[in-house]
Amino acid sequence: MLANKRRCSENEASVYDNVDTEMVRLIRLTGMRESELARASQKKDETWRRVNGMLAEHARLVAIGDRHTRQKAIQDPVHGAILLDPWELDLVSSWEMLRLRFVKQLGPAHIVYPGATHTRFEHCLGTDHLVQKCIRVVNYCDDPGHACFKPFSELLNDYQQKIFRAAALLHDVGHPPTSHTIEFPIKCWAGLSHTDLGQFLIMHSGLTEILEASGIEPKVVVDVLKRRSTDPILQLLSDFLDSPLDLDKTDYLIRDAHFSGVQLGVFPAERVMLTNRVVKDSEGRYIRAFMLKALHSLEALILSRNWMFSDLYLHHAVRVAEALTSKATYFRMKEEALTKNECIGLFTRMTDGDLYRWLAESKTDFVREYAARIRYRRLFKVAISRPIAAFEAGSRKRLQEMQVDINKLLEAELQLNDIPGKAIIDIVNPELGFRFLSTIPLLIGGEDSKLEIVSLKDADEGKPLVQALSQQRFTIPSVRVYSDPDIADSVRKRFEKEFPAVAKARESQTDFDMTEC
Repeated sequence: MLANKRRCSENEASVYDNVDTEMVRLIRLTGMRESELARASQKKDETWRRVNGMLAEHARLVAIGDRHTRQKAIQDPVHGAILLDPWELDLVSSWEMLRLRFVKQLGPAHIVYPGATHTRFEHCLGTDHLVQKCIRVVNYCDDPGHACFKPFSELLNDYQQKIFRAAALLHDVGHPPTSHTIEFPIKCWAGLSHTDLGQFLIMHSGLTEILEASGIEPKVVVDVLKRRSTDPILQLLSDFLDSPLDLDKTDYLIRDAHFSGVQLGVFPAERVMLTNRVVKDSEGRYIRAFMLKALHSLEALILSRNWMFSDLYLHHAVRVAEALTSKATYFRMKEEALTKNECIGLFTRMTDGDLYRWLAESKTDFVREYAARIRYRRLFKVAISRPIAAFEAGSRKRLQEMQVDINKLLEAELQLNDIPGKAIIDIVNPELGFRFLSTIPLLIGGEDSKLEIVSLKDADEGKPLVQALSQQRFTIPSVRVYSDPDIADSVRKRFEKEFPAVAKARESQTDFDMTEC
């Protein structure tokens, strides 16, 4: 193996057990297989000289240009001018962040919505912009019993503000190509999520050096993103970046609506932020809460989020394209028998274009076909679509197991057609956040008097919204089956035999028109 091999430190999460950071670095920079690199390292042959040549060329290109010394503005089509300090400009100029310029925010959704070609890079800039704005306009109060609000910027010291902004910029740096589209197969094969990949990059890449040179501890940034900190201020920052109403979602809802043309994602984000407050609860924790006057703006945000799921994120043709890409990726990983080192290295190196080229090189016929179907836009059609609530109890249990066990999912698909890859089962069950959203803290009372913290579900004014959210828990989750139209009847009959629905639901079932786009 490599002479300078080193392992991830013991205090990192167990997801990185037996991960060789030096090997991952070589895979990321060369795109070569682990076995080939190990063999070349031992023999010090021509392959090893080629590896060193690639490393030297990478180092040369990274070294071109000086560190930034002044603030600059980047023009964004959603937020306008986004101001970045020199250290932020150094981060977004890194090789790790620049890759996100070639990773589409919505994966293959542009096949359906041609304008949806915006990237994770733009979204990270937008999230940082919202964090900066949040620091300026949000207020906080240490004692709701004697309401006296002060600027949020007075609660956060300079270092905490830098941590907040760094975490916002880097929160999606680990996204694999096509974003969330292939996260399920990576999780099933290697036990890795995009936040795990991001953690690795923050701790073991060029980002690490930039953060340390800027006086920022990489581990603290990771602790905020992974919600590991016990510090009450850092826990609060985690809430701002990772919750059903976080700043991350605020940006992507507006951005996705803008570029896709699906205007259902538009809501008064400015009003939501201006009516957001930070207060200490009875247990001494800092929490995000909203003034009661923000209720209508919150309602617009929450409903916009769920409407975007219905009309954009869960659009049947978008889901078909994602399913083809996801399933092809899993079988390609299986075909190559990728190690965890290779999964980390390759998927933090690849762009969207790299992924589809890699799929097109597969030795498995249907994997190559799936890649071609994406390129030629010859997608499978929906053979059947049915709410999860319509299935018998035994069927629902099997479907729930298939959500987390890809082997059970693949076995079920083979029951629908004897030829692998001819039918795909898609369990549409997004995390709508009902449990959290119904407990959003509202502040009842005047800002210059005693304030009472009341959850949304307990406030009379919030009960209609909670009821609407509850209804969506039963209408959005569904199961879809995709196939070619010429085998749809056979696939549908086998599916109904394998997964019986309650009689009433079966009688009222309306299948999709197989000719629709």
